[in-house]
Amino acid sequence: MWEKIVAFFLSIIAFIASLFGVDINMGSEYVYYNLAYGKHDRQVMDLCLPENNDGEVGLVLMIHGGAWISGDKEGYSSALKTVCNELGYASAAINYRYLGDGVTLHDITDDIEAALTVIKAKGAEKGININKVLLTGGSAGAHLSMFYAYSRAASSPITPVAVVSDCGPTDLTDENFYIDSGLGDEEAIAYLLSLCIGKEFSFSDRAKFVEEIKAVSPLYYVNENTVPTVINHGQKDDIVPYSNALSIVEKFEEYGVTYDFNSYPNSGHGLDSDPENKKIADELIYRYIKTYLGEEATAKW
Repeated sequence: MWEKIVAFFLSIIAFIASLFGVDINMGSEYVYYNLAYGKHDRQVMDLCLPENNDGEVGLVLMIHGGAWISGDKEGYSSALKTVCNELGYASAAINYRYLGDGVTLHDITDDIEAALTVIKAKGAEKGININKVLLTGGSAGAHLSMFYAYSRAASSPITPVAVVSDCGPTDLTDENFYIDSGLGDEEAIAYLLSLCIGKEFSFSDRAKFVEEIKAVSPLYYVNENTVPTVINHGQKDDIVPYSNALSIVEKFEEYGVTYDFNSYPNSGHGLDSDPENKKIADELIYRYIKTYLGEEATAKW
């Protein structure tokens, strides 16, 4: 009975905290809900910092999908607490500005950098040095994880050390994006990619903007210093073509990048038709967190 009463009041406290973006001590961690990292109403995040630590803590940063024009951090609420409470790492899930109104993929990577700056500062307030980050997400969030880790490592306030991608776009110049896409016809895809670079083009004149599109594609940033990466991808994906996964794996091989490629033979974009591959994916993210954030985890993912 008392446990239920305590849990009820804790949930009320957490709800109130979420409205004001304040931190609360939940016993084994500090939690910040809707913490602002910029002035736009989409520039908010949820952050969880483990209270019991030795002053050096790695971070798992979760970035939502939604074709860069929709989606929300709330889908990571359970994983956020698991990483912090059970594994003992800092964790954060961010919202970011959607494409459009002058916002491009370069601006969204600015959002990620701004969020990491605030996370670094919040950790310092609690006496925690957050020194390494593993970035992960699905679809657009996976793209952003790779794009940021591969292109912004030199300026990042927290050093990227690994990426886990679920169906992330790697090469936006891939012509397969236009073939039988679940997102729409050729002009719809061209318009979405126009938003990515901030220059409108149609399907017929897409070749004029190849260099700009390459500049927002993780594939073209891969080199010998690229961080270890997990690629989870469905062979029947009709949103992000499977060829994107094959292309970046080939590039990893070329540059000697450490990677794991988990190919789902029966799944589309939802990765929901291959339970054995889902189990492999769970084991991979646990192993990458444990290996590249550099501390022993206290429980399995």
